[in-house]
Amino acid sequence: MNKLTSIILLAAMVLVFGSCLKKFEELNTDPTQFLKVSPESSITIAIKRTGDMIGGAGLNSGININMWEIANFIEAGARYSANDQGIWQTSYVNILQNLVQVEKTYGGDTLFTNRVQIARIWKMYIYSILAGYYGPIPMDEANNLDNLAVINFQSEDEVYTRILSVLKEASNTININNSKDKLTYDVVYGNTANPLLSWKKFANTLRLRIALRCRRNLGAVADDAIRELMANETQLINAEAETMKVPYENVNNNENPYYRYYIKTNFNSGTWPKMTDMMFMYLRSYKDPRMAYYFDSVKTVANRYRVTDTLSSTADDSLRVVTYPIPFYGLNKSNSILTGWQATLAGQISPQGQNNQNGLTGASVYSNYSAAIYNNPARPLIILNYAEAQFLKAQASLLGLGGAQPAETYYAQGIDANFAFWGVPNNQRDAYKGVNGIRFGTTGTGFYNYLHIVKADLPDGDINKVYFQMWLNYYPDQPFEAWCLQRQTRVLNLSPHTTPGLAALLFQDVPDRGAYPLTVNSQNPDGYQSALGLLNVGSFNEESTNPYIRLRFEMPYKVPDYNAMTAYYDNTAAMKWYGTTIQSLQAAAAASGFTVTIVKAYK
Repeated sequence: MNKLTSIILLAAMVLVFGSCLKKFEELNTDPTQFLKVSPESSITIAIKRTGDMIGGAGLNSGININMWEIANFIEAGARYSANDQGIWQTSYVNILQNLVQVEKTYGGDTLFTNRVQIARIWKMYIYSILAGYYGPIPMDEANNLDNLAVINFQSEDEVYTRILSVLKEASNTININNSKDKLTYDVVYGNTANPLLSWKKFANTLRLRIALRCRRNLGAVADDAIRELMANETQLINAEAETMKVPYENVNNNENPYYRYYIKTNFNSGTWPKMTDMMFMYLRSYKDPRMAYYFDSVKTVANRYRVTDTLSSTADDSLRVVTYPIPFYGLNKSNSILTGWQATLAGQISPQGQNNQNGLTGASVYSNYSAAIYNNPARPLIILNYAEAQFLKAQASLLGLGGAQPAETYYAQGIDANFAFWGVPNNQRDAYKGVNGIRFGTTGTGFYNYLHIVKADLPDGDINKVYFQMWLNYYPDQPFEAWCLQRQTRVLNLSPHTTPGLAALLFQDVPDRGAYPLTVNSQNPDGYQSALGLLNVGSFNEESTNPYIRLRFEMPYKVPDYNAMTAYYDNTAAMKWYGTTIQSLQAAAAASGFTVTIVKAYK
């Protein structure tokens, strides 16, 4: 039996049957008391539940179905909703409670010092999710039976400062040479050379991530942490083997959450996750070969989107208007057209609104997210990988906050790590790194989206290239981190949702935060009022219906008046798929078995 399964079953047995189990020599023990749950069991369960929460695909079972859309990775039928999704309850009750019990039970026992620090590290990771999702949250008074009447909230700055402090303390406290005090079954780092060192590196790299995110609101506190961490890079994640990831296995209920939801439960029903038109726009703009690894091509040629294009010829000076199928295509968030766009779009044919039947096997012109992601029950879920670690170091270097190597070196290493993870050939990787907008010192000029209202240009400055690669690296497991990145940097030009979940809005930009669950107001009204004060929000109605309550780590941003923009259909991103000439297209058609229709030729 796999260690993950064994530990989870053991923890469940101890919790359920603990009062009945006793050895012969323990007959004098109070039989009504539960046996102590080992730190291994509690920590493993917390890690597993975290992965399930992050990877949860159901509308009320986790983060990703909404975050995929908000990150503009995958269109899965959400509506830019940043509702609670059960995250509050899962985090505080199902995850943090286990970790709090480790601290309470073993915190005073020096034989368990390292394991208690691991529990504290994971606690801080969960708090970083909660703070990034909601803003002010309970921290000191959470999971404490002494605070049942009123549970007070703490400000974002206080929470993030505490997270940075605890991560530093936990990392410094871990004794990597005390092999007797480590997780007996370490499902994450058990196969590394020194699991305790790996946990230490994760804590430090997580601290670097959070400090870089919070420079705007924490100022010198964040910068001092970054300088300290970059002065000792050997204590950061420096290899793929040190990537933090939640393991899964091909055992019932322990499979990867994507597999459980999309293969075991909803194989052939409902909206199947597709590449977004924004991801399509950005990948095409910079000739990114990862499109074929992140997404599956439309297998049936007859189902593919047929683009209308104009090509030159090497044989004469005539131009040809042609139609031909393309293997990949991205789906928009909504086909609804804003009133301000109607005049210029009248009489035109939208390239969206194409055939898109339900389920995995339903005919669709739009590209599914890769089967390598959803059809592997044992696929781990990434929390913080080596590629991100290198991009974080590149940021620190560009900001003048340390680094033994030039920022461009870290940046290239991050791209290399991501491409290696996906199995992209080195020649494609190297060609990509030379593209304008990807290579340091160059300008990124991209395609427009299909409505010609947003464009895949990258802002000036090499740090924005780093941010862009981080966004791509977060696909598909870390859309929450991608959401945080976009709010922090506004590096992406993203189209609005024209059928948002909040019906009062004509359109909606990326939301700034998630609304607290209704139970917070009903069960902890005084605490909820303290949260409203910290958010500078006047009422429950505003907190629960205004998607633009900016959190303190975010870049100041004014939502554009998309309705006032002039829209027209622009399919440039889908054109010239096989080159600029009719000959290159015909050669591709002969090799791949598709037909080309020449509509007309003209000079």
